[in-house]
Amino acid sequence: MNGMISLLERDEPRTRLEAALAAARSGRGRIVSLEGEAGIGKTSLAQAFIDAQRPHARIHVGGCEHLATPEPLGPLRDIARESQGRFAISPVGHLATFEALLRMLQGGRGPALLVIEDIHWADDATLDCLRFLGRRIRTAPVLVLVTFRSDEPDSRARLVSFWADMPRDARERIELPPLSLDAVGQLVRGSGRDVGGVYALTGGNPFHVTEFLTADNDNAVPRNVQDVTLARAARLSAIGRRTLEHASIFPRQIDEETLRRIDGGGDDGPAHAGVEECLASGMLNVRDGRLAFRHELARRAIHEALSPLRRRELHAAALALLKGRNDRRAAEIAHHAEQAGAPEDLVRFSIAAAQEAAPLGAYRETAAHLSRAIEHGVFLPESDRAQLLQRKAYAAFFCGAYDEAMTALGAASESYRRGGDVGGLGETLRTAGHVQWGLGDPDLAEASFDEAVRALQVQPGSWQYASALASQSLFDTLADRNDLAVQRARDALARAEALGRWDIYMRALTALRTAEASTDLDGGAAALRDAIAEGRRRGEADALPRLYANLTSVLSRGRRYEGLDALFDEGLTACSARDQAPLVALIRGNRASVLLDRGRLEDALTEAEDVIHGPYPKGAAALPSMIALSRTRVRLGLPEGGLLDQARRMPTVRRDLLWRAPVAMALAEVEWLDGEGDGVAAGELEAVLDGLCASWSQLWNIGEVALWLAILGRRPRLSARAAEQLGAPHRAYLEGRWRDAADGWAALCCPYEQAIALSDGDEDAQREGLALFDRLGAVPAARRLRRRMRAAGQRS
Repeated sequence: MNGMISLLERDEPRTRLEAALAAARSGRGRIVSLEGEAGIGKTSLAQAFIDAQRPHARIHVGGCEHLATPEPLGPLRDIARESQGRFAISPVGHLATFEALLRMLQGGRGPALLVIEDIHWADDATLDCLRFLGRRIRTAPVLVLVTFRSDEPDSRARLVSFWADMPRDARERIELPPLSLDAVGQLVRGSGRDVGGVYALTGGNPFHVTEFLTADNDNAVPRNVQDVTLARAARLSAIGRRTLEHASIFPRQIDEETLRRIDGGGDDGPAHAGVEECLASGMLNVRDGRLAFRHELARRAIHEALSPLRRRELHAAALALLKGRNDRRAAEIAHHAEQAGAPEDLVRFSIAAAQEAAPLGAYRETAAHLSRAIEHGVFLPESDRAQLLQRKAYAAFFCGAYDEAMTALGAASESYRRGGDVGGLGETLRTAGHVQWGLGDPDLAEASFDEAVRALQVQPGSWQYASALASQSLFDTLADRNDLAVQRARDALARAEALGRWDIYMRALTALRTAEASTDLDGGAAALRDAIAEGRRRGEADALPRLYANLTSVLSRGRRYEGLDALFDEGLTACSARDQAPLVALIRGNRASVLLDRGRLEDALTEAEDVIHGPYPKGAAALPSMIALSRTRVRLGLPEGGLLDQARRMPTVRRDLLWRAPVAMALAEVEWLDGEGDGVAAGELEAVLDGLCASWSQLWNIGEVALWLAILGRRPRLSARAAEQLGAPHRAYLEGRWRDAADGWAALCCPYEQAIALSDGDEDAQREGLALFDRLGAVPAARRLRRRMRAAGQRS
């Protein structure tokens, strides 16, 4: 069975194959077919099944070849060559050959597994052999497995009568579906490719997915896929090939009316015949009432095979037709304009397409449309280009394309400075601050926010000034300036409400509620939930991802787990709906931290690795996953991989308590497990604790940092006010009440901390803690406790 582990989403057909072989073993033989389109994995599944069953069955394998004239009994000749004289093709006739094959299959110990691949290319005699066997193996220990390509009309028509002739109780057909989006995601993981894009291109066909991932770039059609597609197209008539070429200029879905008009003729003309032939051949299919290629890679292969002049002519014809339609789609027209070499139409409709995409939260598409307009809009006035650059930067920031955003912002700010546009400059600087913080450089971000606020003070009634105040207040919260954050947020709220700018209002409200949560976790979290409800009520969908990211951050760090799983799911849905990849990474990192807290180390490992190796920005948004992955690997005794050192080099980790605290605790755990620390981790924890108490922010971290100081053997310096922030298990541990601490951690479902507390108890408690460490797979902690128990004289 090991050979089948790597096959994705083939458990159900695998189970059916195993059941069929088990039935054959008990004397109930049958013929089973694996069916599906080319590249769907029929051969891979069949081969894996063969490899798994070699110790348990007598296996004979043959295959049909795609020859101009099939070789008579070609698969049986393969079997004869490998049978070592037990079977041979009879010179007397086919029937004698069939009987000899049946005798070999029925003789011997154990069931026989006869595999014949690609019977869509089989000669008539081979099909006759299968009919012969099908009527005679129903009471024999024989399983016949055939593979069959079902996406070509000739093979489908030819095999209809074959299956009709087969006794119903002797046949079983297994159709392999395409891979799901999740399965494609597993194949794509670590490649840096966009899962949704790969899925859309390949339709979930495993062959196309794997071939595409070997290509040098996302725009190239893999040579193998191109060869297969063009070979299939060559079998069409001249009319069918013409229609297929014309259809290839339409990405994803084909506008059939436009296709017929380009192709010539109406419902009864050559275009109609061409469409029908392409549908019958499987080159095109009907999807949601519209024509489409089975795979986007197939369309690209046909499109790239056109001559440049022919390609341009076809797109120009489509452009002219679509521009005159009332139901036209800007993105579609822009596509044809680019291919036709029509720059004015390209710029006009790219801008319109961006205006359509942005309200839907499709920020990747928005940025792409605006990039195209900027690139080709050299004839636009400078002020118009600056606005396009700013809009592109905003969209790129949302979806995490930070470098692209900064490039656009730099060009826009230069243009605004030259033109003396204060409002445009201030908004550009504000956006730059967000991008720089996302990149992990808070000093640059602060400089941009400060400059934006100063520049816009001359326009105190503008929406840009209210926007800058809202962003500055959020940054103040992240930098632990809570009083200033609250002041600026309330100012921004009032200005935004007066202007009716609810998008700015919601950003200011997010900053205000997050600042409140920093000093009153439960009250602030409730207020953040209310803000989410208000955002939904006002229809401000862009505000929801940040609200969910902040809410899950404070709840996960404050160990408030009730209802948190649902919030993770809601937040990820809100982020995906608005194309906000950085906040997806942030929320998933929060979830990885919670999985780690709750002892689900393998799940935490998977969640964090998906973010680190996935298509997410590698700046501040990745820090929760980096920290969670580092701590998980350390707890499991795996190589840490330099993640903490990488995190510590980021300016935001060196400066902001938001990240200094969790990194300091991760370093403390490493030092505790090694048992050879030089006090660096404890010193950093003490500095963080002093900072938390001085700024009086992120109060949930006071107990966590104090806990790790105590674990390292340092007594934390806590004022009476700070001591009031300790949770029950933290307080119990600091006071030496190990049993109360352990019970408190158990109530929170935090088994690692529970085991640490038990380690300070009596012999029975230590054995209990050791069992917890072992159950978690926390090898280093278990090894440390064993050494301690042996040193105390305990045995076994």
